[in-house]
Amino acid sequence: MDIAKLTIQNKLISVIIICLTIAFGFSSYQNMARFEDPEFIIRTAQIFVPYPGASPLEVAEEVTERLERALQELQEVDSISSTSSAGKSEIKVDIKSEFSKTKSELQIIWTKLRNKINDAKSSLPPGVGTPIVLDDFGDVYGLSYLLTAEGYSPDELHAYAKNLQSDILQVEGVAKVAMTGVQQEGIFVEIAREEVAALGVSINNIYSILDKQNTMVSAGNTQIGEQRVFIDLTGEIDSVDTIKNLLISATGDGKAIYLKDIANVYRGFQSPTTKLVRYNGKPAISLGVASVLGTNVVKVYDRVDAKVIEAESRRPIGIDVHEYYHQGEVVQASVDNFVVNVIVALIIVMVTLLIFMGLNSGIVIGSVLLLTIFATLATMDASGIPMHRISLGALIIALGMMVDNAIVVTEGMLVGIKKGQKKLAVATEVVKQTKWPLLGGTLVGIVAFAPIGLAPGDTAEFTGHLFWVILISLLYSWLFAVTLTPLFCYMLFKQDKSVEKSQEKPNILMSGYQRLITGALHHRWLTIAIVIGMFATSMWGFKFVKSGFFPASTTPQMVVDFWLPEGTDIEKTKKNMLQLEAYIQKLEGVEGVQTLIGGGGLRFMLIYGSESPNSSYGQILTKVDDYKKLDTMLPQVQNYIDQSFPDAQGKVWRFVMGPGGGSKIEATFKGPDPSVLRDLASKAKTIMVEDGGALSIKDTWRQRVRVIEPQYSAVNAQRAGVDRKAIADALQKNFTGQTVGLYREGDELIPIIVRAPAKERLQITDISNIQVLSQLTGKTVPLAQVTDGFKTIWRDGILKREDRIWTIKAQADPVSGQLASEVFNRIKPQIEAISLPDGYVLEWDGEYGQSKESNEMLGSTIPLGLLAMVLIVVVLFNAIKQPIIIWLVVPLALIGVVVGLVTTQIPLEFMGILGLLSLSGLLIKNAIVLVDQMDVEIKQGKARFDAVVDSASSRMRPVMMGTLTTVLGVIPLYFDAFFQSMAVVLVFGLLFATLLTLILIPVLYVIFMKISPQETA
Repeated sequence: MDIAKLTIQNKLISVIIICLTIAFGFSSYQNMARFEDPEFIIRTAQIFVPYPGASPLEVAEEVTERLERALQELQEVDSISSTSSAGKSEIKVDIKSEFSKTKSELQIIWTKLRNKINDAKSSLPPGVGTPIVLDDFGDVYGLSYLLTAEGYSPDELHAYAKNLQSDILQVEGVAKVAMTGVQQEGIFVEIAREEVAALGVSINNIYSILDKQNTMVSAGNTQIGEQRVFIDLTGEIDSVDTIKNLLISATGDGKAIYLKDIANVYRGFQSPTTKLVRYNGKPAISLGVASVLGTNVVKVYDRVDAKVIEAESRRPIGIDVHEYYHQGEVVQASVDNFVVNVIVALIIVMVTLLIFMGLNSGIVIGSVLLLTIFATLATMDASGIPMHRISLGALIIALGMMVDNAIVVTEGMLVGIKKGQKKLAVATEVVKQTKWPLLGGTLVGIVAFAPIGLAPGDTAEFTGHLFWVILISLLYSWLFAVTLTPLFCYMLFKQDKSVEKSQEKPNILMSGYQRLITGALHHRWLTIAIVIGMFATSMWGFKFVKSGFFPASTTPQMVVDFWLPEGTDIEKTKKNMLQLEAYIQKLEGVEGVQTLIGGGGLRFMLIYGSESPNSSYGQILTKVDDYKKLDTMLPQVQNYIDQSFPDAQGKVWRFVMGPGGGSKIEATFKGPDPSVLRDLASKAKTIMVEDGGALSIKDTWRQRVRVIEPQYSAVNAQRAGVDRKAIADALQKNFTGQTVGLYREGDELIPIIVRAPAKERLQITDISNIQVLSQLTGKTVPLAQVTDGFKTIWRDGILKREDRIWTIKAQADPVSGQLASEVFNRIKPQIEAISLPDGYVLEWDGEYGQSKESNEMLGSTIPLGLLAMVLIVVVLFNAIKQPIIIWLVVPLALIGVVVGLVTTQIPLEFMGILGLLSLSGLLIKNAIVLVDQMDVEIKQGKARFDAVVDSASSRMRPVMMGTLTTVLGVIPLYFDAFFQSMAVVLVFGLLFATLLTLILIPVLYVIFMKISPQETA
């Protein structure tokens, strides 16, 4: 089928297709989903299991181990990591990506996981609480509000937060509104030992009254006439005063004893606090808004903004709603910035075409380019690929590549028309001659990016849309090159009617290239030797190339992780965090400071991971007006922490553009004995300290904690009628408090907590006088009577395992100004030299481990990609020698890559590795055009040596134009931190390799085809 002739002769249909392409493309641009980063699936679930009173080792052996064993039976499980602490087991389960390619598939797996946990509950020991499975670990609350109040109590602020939460949930497109930082209230009943003893009141009776008085009870119903009437009993607790006035007992003379007579009853907030949230120096409540999956977050969050503004009139004066993070605005700014980059790249490409190809040729190729972009946008929208950093970056990368096919067709028609041939005949001949080589080159260019889109793993999933966008755009570029390009050329190029045709004289550039190529062909082995020497030099220079994983984000935020020794009371952590908070607030450029004490916050970005609750942990999230200020702010804050908090470990950092998390350097030790693992981690940490280039040096088990052990006396306890549970209950009621009932207030259930007064609760020295209830006599006995004294021990506060093996990680991060890879390369041989006992292993996680895993995932698909590329070239030429010639030039890309990375000092990051892979496709595409033209001219009967020289000369301009447009189009990406490494690889690699290709391909061709310089006319 003559597709070019068909397009030209059916102009109306062609115009309709063009108009539809523009309309659908523009509509898609306006309405398609927008995100800051690609939505990759977080395949992690958390399981929390309470086991009150158990030590970390008991939790690990009696709860964690049994659940882990059950979970490992699921074939979908990839890895299991657990943290066992006092009274609590926390298990994280990661699912294999091949079983959970979509969220719906993942939900099925979560159901199977819940069933497995429910089945395993029967094997857990008595006293274990109900396991809680959280499968929303990956939810992103892209709109973050902080609510503060002046002159309001925490419960009043909470009441307003609930109202605002209800309002936002009504907004179309909102999936969830989460709240954190709420202070938990309680009704406290503080009973002094002296009062109970003096009045002779039964403690058990008090607890029973508090529990039963407010329990929801049914009084039944009765029939009155023809109606059924319910009976509703009154008398429930409806105020603190009601609790105070509960009748507890009566004396022998009939005097009533009320609860207020023996206890201090009041309403307050539970202590110790589990988590605190502050904003700009004030207590706050955090609200996070998550949108429905796949929606346009810009529009959804704009509607949320409108709802918040609408609710402002109902907001009490003194309560403020602060916006900390607005993903909609960030996404819109990101899209706008990328659109500017696209336009800049488009202008660069257009100007280049106009300068080197002429006005009419430039208009033709530019028009095809615009249509290709519109068609790509429409197809992206239809196939569910949203606008985000990766897809827009792929458009910019593809810009230059999109014009390659159109340049070849335009060049061919231009040459044919200048020779006096009829335009229609030229269009038919050029498309017929070039469509299959161009398709082959296009497919090779697409397949070069295939490992990115088809590799398993989170990192490849994060960058996967790069491949799909390039696939869509390049296929359209080929389709439009063989259809619309001939049509536009037919309409714009004028038919040369002169009869006599003279050979067009080559310009200075062409003449110089012909002399260069002729000289190289006459000195072919010298040329080969020079190229080999350049390649060997680049291989030697590769050791000077820095390595990385993903670059630091340009998000204007600073993160401070702050750790005090394990077991530190949250009040101590709060005191230090308030001091650090005040310091950061005074720094220039700071716009907002969110302080989290006792745990991390809501996941407001996909790349933010929240720390599990821990009283010794605090985090500060700081907004600044310009991300460039972070370069000086980070070391300044780090230095302040190091000098002001000698007992703390601080890590000041910024977000990374991509998957990851945790410390950048992690030496992971695994083995059967926790004590040996602690010793190994200690040795690794010593090496990290001695290096001097690392900070925040710690291990995942943290410090051992102090524990008081009352020595239970079985004989004395049995005589007194006291068991271990009675002693434990007495200790808990005295120091922590114990819930004995619930107080209902609207939709809130507030616990009624019995505990000792402050003077008894806060003094550990008086522990022996705590009264323990005897089940035998109904009276209390002092704790000293049923124990043999007290002992203080040190034990592990946290125990971690991975896949049921004890695991400890020695962690560190590089100091400001150093790459993690630099520090890692220095300490790696020293840590690996640590002698490991039999049964123990060392693994590397952190940035090195994540990068290695990602590269291995990528590498798993590279062989298939290379095989596909080889097959395409072999099928295209139906020969072996031509593909060998083409593939021999591919390694030359490394020459320019090394020069570029060493010159600019940009690390070779994961995106740079993707750029390196894609270079092979670009070079093969150029080489195909050259080799195919040589084959064609030789088949047409031209002297073989002349055919090689003339083919190289005739294809020099299309090849150089394709390279130049690609290189110039990619240049704007150099100024985007995420794509910077890839931009350097593509620009330098393609430039150097193309220049060498234009020389080496003809040289290799004459060598393999045994062409002599004498074979000339």
